[in-house]
Amino acid sequence: GPFQQELHALQFEKAMAGGSSSAASLPDISDLAHWDHSSAVSDAGFGSGWIDKDNQTMNSDADSQQLCQAQEPEAEDEAIGWEIVLPAPSNRSRGSSFNDPLPEKLSCRPDEVPEDLLMGCLDPECDSLFGPGYERQRCGSCRLAFCSRHLYGPWFHSAFFNAAGSTGSLPESLGLPLGAHQVFLCRECHQALPLASASSELLPQCGSASDDGGGTCAAHLSPGDMSQLTAEAQILQSCSYSALRNADGESSCRASARALMLRLLSQLQVCLRSWTESEREWIWRLAEELVEEDHRWIAQLARQAHWETQEEAKLVAQLVERAHNRKKIDGRQAMQILGLLGRKAGLAAAALGERHLGLVATHLAEAMTLCVGPAELACCLELLLDAAHELGAAGATGGRRAVIGALLKAAQGDCSGAKSLRGEFFWALEARVKEAAVERRSAATTTANGNPCSSPAIEAWASIALEELLRGCSAEDELGLLRQRAWVRHMEQREVECCRVEPAWGESRGFPLAVWPPERRCLGLEGWPRETESKSAPIIMRCRFRDECPSSTPARSDDGGTGSNAYNGGSVSSASSAGKQPGKQRGDTRRSTAGLLLKKDAGMHREQQVGQTLRLLEVLIWEDEALQALLVQQGLTLEDVRATYVIAMTGPGTAMLEFVEGARTLREVRSGRSVTPAALGTRLLLSPGERGTLLTFVRQHSSGQELQKALARLAFTSAVSAVLSFVAGLGDRHHENFMVTIDGRLVHVDYGYALGREPLDSMLIHYAVHGQRPATTLQYEELQEALGADRLDRIFWPVVRNAYLRVRQQPGLLAEMFQAALVREPRRDLQRNNSAAIQRAWTEAQAFVARNCVTAMSEKCAARFIRSLLVHCTQHERSTHLRDELKGLRLKENTRQVVSKAFQAAVSTGRSATITTRVAAGLAADVVSAGPTLHDVTTAAKGVASGLIGGVRDLFMETALLDEGIGSSR
Repeated sequence: GPFQQELHALQFEKAMAGGSSSAASLPDISDLAHWDHSSAVSDAGFGSGWIDKDNQTMNSDADSQQLCQAQEPEAEDEAIGWEIVLPAPSNRSRGSSFNDPLPEKLSCRPDEVPEDLLMGCLDPECDSLFGPGYERQRCGSCRLAFCSRHLYGPWFHSAFFNAAGSTGSLPESLGLPLGAHQVFLCRECHQALPLASASSELLPQCGSASDDGGGTCAAHLSPGDMSQLTAEAQILQSCSYSALRNADGESSCRASARALMLRLLSQLQVCLRSWTESEREWIWRLAEELVEEDHRWIAQLARQAHWETQEEAKLVAQLVERAHNRKKIDGRQAMQILGLLGRKAGLAAAALGERHLGLVATHLAEAMTLCVGPAELACCLELLLDAAHELGAAGATGGRRAVIGALLKAAQGDCSGAKSLRGEFFWALEARVKEAAVERRSAATTTANGNPCSSPAIEAWASIALEELLRGCSAEDELGLLRQRAWVRHMEQREVECCRVEPAWGESRGFPLAVWPPERRCLGLEGWPRETESKSAPIIMRCRFRDECPSSTPARSDDGGTGSNAYNGGSVSSASSAGKQPGKQRGDTRRSTAGLLLKKDAGMHREQQVGQTLRLLEVLIWEDEALQALLVQQGLTLEDVRATYVIAMTGPGTAMLEFVEGARTLREVRSGRSVTPAALGTRLLLSPGERGTLLTFVRQHSSGQELQKALARLAFTSAVSAVLSFVAGLGDRHHENFMVTIDGRLVHVDYGYALGREPLDSMLIHYAVHGQRPATTLQYEELQEALGADRLDRIFWPVVRNAYLRVRQQPGLLAEMFQAALVREPRRDLQRNNSAAIQRAWTEAQAFVARNCVTAMSEKCAARFIRSLLVHCTQHERSTHLRDELKGLRLKENTRQVVSKAFQAAVSTGRSATITTRVAAGLAADVVSAGPTLHDVTTAAKGVASGLIGGVRDLFMETALLDEGIGSSR
């Protein structure tokens, strides 16, 4: 503010009066945010005054720490107490994972990668990991972290600004070093900036990649070089795109400026942050040329447009129409823009008019139909239906009609993908119809009580679309969908006898299930449903089935897969055939059964959307040609390495889930076939060599060549699962949420905690043991034992690298999918009928994707980033194992009984056995309510964890004494 400006002016005058050129006397660049450094730069401006090394001191900001936000849990939440939610990263990153300050730390840019995810040097040829006391620095241009061996420099300079203004200048956007500090450059920036070109003869002295040390420049550059570079960039900024690309006969400084401007363009095409004003002015002037060269710019322009401004809204509409006429719109880009139009429907309708908006949506829907297959559309169903709803609510009914029509057309084919889409589309519409009926009853009750109805008018578009879907089906398919609905409703109401094979269903009344392969027909319930220990997934059932087409897969007996987890035993995706499930030819007299899950939870819709996003990411991953070649080399198919499963909503909070057939939880794998909780806890407390492992489990069910294939499946699926878990921010990754099939596939299940959410008990243990939460959980020790170094190098790490690079190629679509999940958050005001809430959800989704997909990095740096991060996460397995052991002892279930007995003991003896637990819980509540620093949270977490465990131990001891006393008295 004005006070800070006056203070810095006084400091500057004092420094000048004293004749000192010390950088310590100069204000830091973060404090000069309101000064103007966007104007033309002369020799007396930016880049002037190179400072001698003897007089240079480095600028350093204190580490800023993010605070964890505590939110009240859902009614059926599995967390004990409150749920810890990690906030979206702010413009300033939080402290290092190791709590060590960086040697050089500048103010963070909006798209900069936060320090808590930078676990190693990002140079592609380096394998160094950052640890306590490890020397690391940021490149002064791209701002990424490197070890000292892979940075050129330092150069020393000071920067001055001429007049007051705004941030977001061209030098900052280009990555030119700002502020008064010593400058280090990475390999790529060293080649682009004139610092490197002007001192090319000094490269061996500046610390090349082959040198052992960092080195120091023996000579200073001319003070006018930086000014000249900025001036050249400003000239190029005023040129057309074709002139910007023309590089015939120019000076080295102009060539460097051109390279920086083109690099900036490529970054602005994919970044999720909002463009600065200078960037906006530049890009919108070149918009038509950029789209003519690369039509992928349309989605980014639509995302960055101010839709309340008619000029920008109409330009985006014109670009869409031109690209549609030339058939140049990519299907995934069309889905991105449709999701954006759903969020901005009101503003877009006001700027374009309802009919024009509907026409734009129609063009996008047509492009989506031509370019996107049914399997991928099934993954994006909720995103597209949300967009259709918002377009209709804004008056653009033609756009809603086009989106629904595109889905109906894709679902009416005869291929396997179309049949799968038809089943999921049917249930997506059915769930919305049921939700609308609930809202109508609620509105009627509110009106009858004399209170005005605050909910908007409920439209019948979902009911109409559902009837259209049924009308477009054949008579057999329509009858199958209606039978499926009747059977599921009976199961939801616990009318078990109505669902059995006999006498109600059987061969003559077979029907498909949306989460089964499309060729499979359910013949009714076999046996009794089984309730699981998880409150969020209470019903597991086995159903008799037949396959319409003969299958070469041998049938599986009915005695497989029993376990405590809700997901024990199922397949993994209806869109591509949960096909490794047991098949059965007609005429076979054996009874073949397959599993099914029915789940009821307040956050089920959010979990389903996360599941759809993971399925979409898996589709993207396996489009990589290198991964496909590696898969063929191992003699496997896509079905062999699928790591996701289908979730179909059947109502506002109910869903039907696929069953991972022939799978065991990691807890069961480690404990063998233990049947009692006491035995289970004993086995889990043993060392890894004394308990079951992944390798022993796979060897029990495979041998010879099949064992080699099973281990290859384990390598592929564990790598894909690790990437999906990190990108989606899956939490609650204990050993009951990892499942391993008998043929070697590793699958993450239960997406209730995602997008950075984590249960309280898990957060406490991670912070108590390591002082931080791991970015993801790998179970790397057991994978290393099972796969060996050879498979890790040949399969696991190449799959991790290529999978991550494929996922981060679609940051815009991924952000739209995650935003669709966030608006289904049941605990916060993020509902779809609130425009402010929708914007908050979008902002959070943007920040989350930009953080986890590191959109600011090049591909080479991103490949190094994901490997160093996962290697770092392997160091946190101790806290994961500790939590698994505590869950194996069933403390949560036993505590209720113990507390009840302890209360009786306290009443009879006059003592309070729970005092330790109360103190620990009170400390946790005080820390959360006071808004702690990270150090406070860590300290409190250690105390809370030890206090809670000690309190439970006291309760057990008193209960045992009480039981002995009661027994002796008897």
